[in-house]
Amino acid sequence: MKAEAFDIVLMDGSMPDIDGFEATRLIRVHEAVAGGRRTPVVALTAHVVGAGAEAWRDAGMDGVLHKPFTVAKLAECLARFVSSREPAATPLAAAEAPAASLPESDALLDSGNLAQLEDMAGSSGREFIVRVLGLYVDHAPKALDELGAAVAAADAARVAPAAHSLKSMSLNIGAAALARRLAAIEGGARDGGEVPSADDLAGIADLLERTIAALRGHFALPPEAKAA
Repeated sequence: MKAEAFDIVLMDGSMPDIDGFEATRLIRVHEAVAGGRRTPVVALTAHVVGAGAEAWRDAGMDGVLHKPFTVAKLAECLARFVSSREPAATPLAAAEAPAASLPESDALLDSGNLAQLEDMAGSSGREFIVRVLGLYVDHAPKALDELGAAVAAADAARVAPAAHSLKSMSLNIGAAALARRLAAIEGGARDGGEVPSADDLAGIADLLERTIAALRGHFALPPEAKAA
């Protein structure tokens, strides 16, 4: 941000060392000192209720996209803030409904997210689905390993971001049941300093395995599908 100008910043709320809210405060201080154009900053967050849902306002951000968001919502955001080089006159409404929340059903996969992936595959080709699933298959086990290391160390401060990471990627691919379990673990670690048990972790590992199998079955993909 100090080195070059950007049209817009899509800022994740949960990041290590300096989170997205503190990063935005630092950006606003720099802009005030250096002068020039105010860069639109839009929060990307899974928090839709409570203090976390309003943190973007306090940090000086211009709007929020709730995760997981649809391509249509992203397009609306870009059109609002990037269609002009001038700052937006009004912020993106905080009350805008998230694209999807954590469904209450016990289904492994969320049909709404799967339909969005299928729509995108319709215009981008089947290679899109193969790539998205491949990325999840590659990265989800690594995120689970990080969660396992945090649990083994009984470190709640590490458990929360590790669970958040796997939860976010799971939400975006429609892995609803897994995301619900991880959201509970993240909340317990973040709010109460709780560390899940070894049995809880084994349950997450089993759920991840079943989720990947369900995704492959839904999209009729071969077991060896990997990221391109």
